Amino acid sequence: MIANVRRLTLLVFVALATLVGVVVCQGPTSAKGTVYADSCLMPSEFQLRGVELHGDGEGAVEHLGKAFRVKSDSGEDDGGRYERRTYYYRGVEFVVVRGMVDQVATRAPTTATPSGLRPGLDREAVRRLLTSSGVTFKQAGDTLAIGACSPEGQVSEDVMILTFDRTGRVQKVSISGP
Repeated sequence: MIANVRRLTLLVFVALATLVGVVVCQGPTSAKGTVYADSCLMPSEFQLRGVELHGDGEGAVEHLGKAFRVKSDSGEDDGGRYERRTYYYRGVEFVVVRGMVDQVATRAPTTATPSGLRPGLDREAVRRLLTSSGVTFKQAGDTLAIGACSPEGQVSEDVMILTFDRTGRVQKVSISGP
């Protein structure tokens, strides 16, 4: 009798372990880590809603109008202390440091780069858009980093980061300088 109980317990345990394995394996999978593009994008791509990376901060505010929120803080680097202002608008936010746009980002599917990169696109759509601009990447990761081409054809320190969610769709587009 005890042997039958042990066998039944083992059978239930194996069945549950198999069921848990099947359920876990059926969930969406995604690669971890940052993948770097094999080539670069033109600097003209490094903008959202007309706000260009390294553009005039005051001009960006005038272009978009009154922000619904502005956050101020400060930092320090080799050039000394600086004020950092983050402007929040519907569909886009950007950071101004020393009068210039230092970062611009979106999570809104209605806000895109000039070539059409935007939140909501799946990996294949991103691959098609980038390939048409001469940019390739070999692997899939949870983030894709794409450098800006310098006038000499080299990759500059400016970068566009596409962050993907668990389902492989772009969740956020972030553009920043060094």
